[in-house]
Amino acid sequence: MIRPILILVLCAPAAAFAATDACKVSGTAYDFGGHPLQAAVVRLTDMQSQRTELLATDAHADYVFADLAPGARYRLDLLSMPTVVTGTHVPTRSVVGRSSSFACAAGQSARADVRAQVN
Repeated sequence: MIRPILILVLCAPAAAFAATDACKVSGTAYDFGGHPLQAAVVRLTDMQSQRTELLATDAHADYVFADLAPGARYRLDLLSMPTVVTGTHVPTRSVVGRSSSFACAAGQSARADVRAQVN
């Protein structure tokens, strides 16, 4: 009975250490006029693996992507509201704003805002 408890105790510091190696990206979404966008959808893309994550902004138009792979380059996209293309029933979104790519180092936080752009 002591062995399972000992294994849990020995593994706990490694798990805590692994969490400190992750990076975090936070920011705010803005519309064309620079006003904060509540409930906007922000997509984070790992530029190497092309893995993506989606989040909706909170009541203050903020978002936080946590536990990300350190050392990777990322990009943020601000997505439009869902629209239905004529002749289909599938709602789609388009990119209305994009950040420059940026790196996020181990154990650090990166601040990256994204703003809707006028085309």
